[in-house]
Formats: sequence, structure tokens, C-alpha cells
Amino acid sequence: MTVLLDHDVTAAQKSVVEQRLRAMPSVEGVALETRDQAYEKMRNDSPDLLADLDPEDLPESLRATVTDASVAEAVGLVIGTVDGVEWAVLKIADVDPLPSQIGAIVRLEPTATAEQRAAVEKAVRALPRAESIEFENRDAAYERLRKQCQGKGDLAAQLDSQMTRASLRLQLAVDGKGRTGLPEIGRLDGVEAVQLVPVSML
Repeated sequence: MTVLLDHDVTAAQKSVVEQRLRAMPSVEGVALETRDQAYEKMRNDSPDLLADLDPEDLPESLRATVTDASVAEAVGLVIGTVDGVEWAVLKIADVDPLPSQIGAIVRLEPTATAEQRAAVEKAVRALPRAESIEFENRDAAYERLRKQCQGKGDLAAQLDSQMTRASLRLQLAVDGKGRTGLPEIGRLDGVEAVQLVPVSML
């Protein structure tokens, strides 16, 4: 998990975010990535993106590992509402070899229209390696997450139905180069975010 901090986050807010993240169930290895570290990493991984960027343009972030897939989504939603947090992003841990199947969650904007949802679903169903595609409304998402968080500290109590979104949830077979076709889906009207997750999170 990567927790991107607001550009103008205060030291006090940063401390609270880090404490909250460390207190979450099944969260390990919390570490701060400074702007300079993020810039250096980008310089090594994607130097072409740095042409017009300085370290000050990049956000600070907290990196962590969520060891229990059943609560990872709830952890991301809860930490994403803490003051000083811009966005919390889940992704599959870097492993070699890549898994042959991954999960994907296509979260819809709360204001997505029926037409936008239909267009997103059509695009998802057209992905050549997509399987087990299911639509989940925000109320069903809230109930599922609440059940998954029972017995996991006070995580269920921290969840709020306003945090959840309607989504399309699916499995994808990954080609040999790790391509999924999902970046294009993320640019469609009505889509809030696309996250690649372990199949066990679905």
C-alpha cells in the first residue's frame, strides 16, 4: 500500500497518519518516502517523466505491507479519509514470476451515471482476458467489508458507508509482459480508480 500525503501536509498530520497506519490490523513495514527519495526512484524507473519535475513537485508518501488480503481494501478506505492523506493505493507486491491471475477493482465515481456505468462495464467485458466480472453496489461493498473486518480490532467501526463505492470486480489473466489493458479503463468517464489486487481480495 502507498499512502500519498497532501502536498501541504503538516508534520503533525504526517505523524497522525503514520500512527493510524501502524495501528491498523495486519499492517507491517510502515516507512516514509520523502520527496527526494520519490524523485530518485522515479529517476531510476521512469526518467522520461522527470523533464519538468523537481523533487518539490512530488508528494511524500507512506509505504506499508498489508499481510491479510481480506482487510486490505478496508485499511485503504479508512486511512484514505485521515487528514493529510491525498490518496491510498493498493497494489500487488512485486513478485517474480508474476501471478498468472490477478484481481482488479474498477471503482466508480459516486456521481457516475447509468450510461457511464454501462460504458465502463462494456469496456471491462471487452477485455480479452477478463473473467468472473461482477458489479457490486456501494451498500453491498460496505456490508462485505464490515463482515470481513469483524474481529480485526476496531477496523469495522472505523468504516463508513460513505467511504465505499460501486465497483466492477474481476479476475484477469496476465500476459507474459504483465499487461492487462486496464489503464484505458481508468481513463473512462465515471471511473474513480482502478486497482490491481490479489485475487483473494475479490
